Amino acid sequence: MMASIRDYLVSLFHFFNQYLPVKNPVLILALTLLIILFSPLVFRRFRIPGIIGLIIAGIIIGPNGTHIIESTNSFELLSKTGLLYIMFLAGLEIDMQEFKYNRSKSLVFGALTFLIPIAIGYIVCIYVFKFDTMPAVLLASMFSTHTLLSYPIVSNMGIVKNRAVQVAFGGTIITDSAVLILLGIITKIVTGGIDSSFWLMVAGSLGMLLFATLYLLPRISKWFFRNIEGQASSHYIFVLAMVFISSFISQMAGVEPIIGAFLAGLGLNKVIPHNSILMNRVIFIGNTLFIPFFLISAGMLVDIKLFFSGTSALVFAGILSAVGLITKYLAAWLTALIYKYTKHERNILFGLSVSHAAATLAIIKVGFDLHLFDQNVINGTILLILISCLMSSFVSESAARNIAIHEKEFTKRSSDKPERILIPVSNPDNIQRLIDLALMIKDQKSTEPIYPLSIVEDDADADEKINIVKKVIEGVAEQISSGDKKVEVLKKVDLSIVDGIVRTSKAYNISDILISYRGTQGSSNMVFGDVAANLLAKSKQAVVISKILQPLSSFKRIIVVLAPNSELEKGFIRSITKINSLLKQLGNEVLLYGKENTFAEFSKEIGDKKRSFYKYMNISSFEEIDVLSQTKEDDLFIFLSARKQTISYNYQVDEMPKKMNKNYEFSSFIVFYPDISKTLTEGRITDITAPIIAQRVVKMKQIKGKISDIFKKEEGEGDVS
Repeated sequence: MMASIRDYLVSLFHFFNQYLPVKNPVLILALTLLIILFSPLVFRRFRIPGIIGLIIAGIIIGPNGTHIIESTNSFELLSKTGLLYIMFLAGLEIDMQEFKYNRSKSLVFGALTFLIPIAIGYIVCIYVFKFDTMPAVLLASMFSTHTLLSYPIVSNMGIVKNRAVQVAFGGTIITDSAVLILLGIITKIVTGGIDSSFWLMVAGSLGMLLFATLYLLPRISKWFFRNIEGQASSHYIFVLAMVFISSFISQMAGVEPIIGAFLAGLGLNKVIPHNSILMNRVIFIGNTLFIPFFLISAGMLVDIKLFFSGTSALVFAGILSAVGLITKYLAAWLTALIYKYTKHERNILFGLSVSHAAATLAIIKVGFDLHLFDQNVINGTILLILISCLMSSFVSESAARNIAIHEKEFTKRSSDKPERILIPVSNPDNIQRLIDLALMIKDQKSTEPIYPLSIVEDDADADEKINIVKKVIEGVAEQISSGDKKVEVLKKVDLSIVDGIVRTSKAYNISDILISYRGTQGSSNMVFGDVAANLLAKSKQAVVISKILQPLSSFKRIIVVLAPNSELEKGFIRSITKINSLLKQLGNEVLLYGKENTFAEFSKEIGDKKRSFYKYMNISSFEEIDVLSQTKEDDLFIFLSARKQTISYNYQVDEMPKKMNKNYEFSSFIVFYPDISKTLTEGRITDITAPIIAQRVVKMKQIKGKISDIFKKEEGEGDVS
C-alpha cells in the first residue's frame, strides 16, 4: 500500500517536472484568466480584498512558488500594460475642478510624502545600515515612492471625487516625479556622466514631455473624436495608442514611462467625459484584464524561501517595512491635521500612498545593476512591497467603505426622489448623443438605470418602426451595459407620442425626461416643435431638450444662462447639479450669465464659494447678453429656463434658444426645465404673477409696434399712389 502511494507521488512529481512550468502562451493566457476569475472570489470568502488575492495567487504560481507559470515576454507585456493603465486611469479620473481647488493641498501632501520618508530613510540607511552616501540616498528615495495599487478599490466604491482621494492623486505625481528624476541624477553621478549639459537636457526633455501630453494631446484627440464620430472601437484604440506613445516619450525624456501614462490621463481628462460610453469602456477593460495581469506579476516577484535562510534578512526586511509604513503614515497624518480631514479621509490618504510597487522596483533594479545594493536589499524590498500592498488594500477598503457610506447617507438625505432618466426616441439617429448626454448628467452614485424608450405613433407601420428603433437602442445600450452602468430599454406604441411619454414617466416614477430637438413645424414659432411644447405642458418632471450637432467633448466654449429667480424653484439644486456635472466633464472655458441672487445660490450649491471654477457675468437685464450675436460653431449654450406660469419663467431667456435656432443654423444648445412638483415660495417671493404680466405686456407692445409699422407702410404707399 505504502509502495503504491510512493510510486504515485513519484509519478506525479515526474509529471509536473516534465510539463511545468507551462510554456505554451495560449495555455498561460487561459490559466491566468482563470486565476483572474476565481482568485478574487475565493479570497473574498476569507475577507481578503480581491487585489491581495491576485498578488497571493502570483506568489503561489510564480517561479518562486509552485512554478506553474513562467513569466514570458507576452506576460511581461500585459503586466507592463497593466502598470501603465493604473497610472493612466489615475490621471484620467481626477476631477480637474477639485484638483485646481485642492492643488495647494496636493503640493503640501506631495512634499510631505516625499520629504518625510526620504529624510528618515536616509538617517536609517546611514546610521543603522552603515551605507555610503549614494546608496543611502537611493534607498531612502525608495520610501518616498508609491503606486496607486488600491485605485480599483476606490473606484469601485465610487469615491474617486472625494477631496482626500483627489489630494492623494495629486501627491502621487509630485512625489513619484521627484523620486524618478532623482534616480536619473544619481545614475548619472555614479556612472560619471553628469555635467552642465545634463541639467539642460533634463529641463528641456521634461518641458517637451509636458508640452506633448498636456497641450498637443488634447487638441489632437478633440480633432480625432470630432472627425471619427460613431466608431467606438476606433476611439478606444486611439486612447490606448496615446497612452503608450506618451509613455515612450516619457522614457525618451529620461523619466519612467508611468509618468508619461499619468500625464496622458491628465491630457485626455478634458476630452473624455467621465460618464461617457468611452470612459465606461476604458475603465471596464482596464479593471477586468490589464490591471490584474500587473497584480499577478507583482506577486510572482516574491520569493518566500529567501526569508528562511537566516535572521539577518528578516531583520533587514522588517526595518525596511517599518520605515516604509511609519513614514507614509506620518505624511498622511500631518496632511489630515493641517487640513482637518476626518479619520477615514486620513486613512484613505495613507492607504493610497503606502503601497510600494512600480517605482520601487525600478529604483531597486537600477541600484542592483549599479552594484549599489546587495541581495539583502532586494529581499527586504520584496517583503516591503508585499506588506505595503497588503496594508494598502486593507486600509483603503475599510476607509473607502466608511467614506462611501457617509456620502451615500448624505446623498439620501439631500434627495427625496430617485434619479431615473427617461430618453424617448422615435428617430434612431439621435440615440447615441442622447445617451452620451444622459450618462454625463446622471449622478454617478445613483444605482438607478437609464430608460431609453422606443416610442412611435400607432399607425399601419408602427410595429416595423418600433422594432427598428428598439434594435438601434439595444445596440447602443449593450455598449454601456458592458461595464457597471445599467440600461433598461422600454418600448411603447401610443396614439399620442406625448401621452405615451407621460404615462411611461408615471409608471416608472421617472425624475428626468431627456428629448432631442425637433425642427420647426409648419408656421409654429415653437423652436422644439409640438412634442416638446406639449410635453412641457403635460408633465411635471424635469425636462432636458438638446440640439447637439457635434461630440460634446469637441466644444471649445460653453455659455450658460441662468433664468432669474431660478434658485426659488424646487428642482433648482437637481438641475444645477446636472449642469455643473456637465461643465466639469467638458472642462472648457465657461461663461456664466445671470443675476447675483442666482449666482449666490449656484456657487454655494456646487461648492464654488470663491467663484473660481467659472467666469461669472452678472447682468442687470437679459437683453444685454451680446455673446448670442457672436455665436461660433464650437460654442455650446446651456439654458436653465422654466415653464410658463412658474416663478423663474423669463420671456427673454425663453426666446433665446428660438432666436439661436432661427439665426444660427449650426448652433448647439441644451435647455434644462426644472420639475414643478412644488415651488419654494414661502417667505421668499410674494407676487408670482407680476413678472409674468410684465413679460406679456412687453410681448403685446412688440406686437403692437409691428402692427403700427405695417399700417405706416400701407399709408406711405397710399400717399405715393
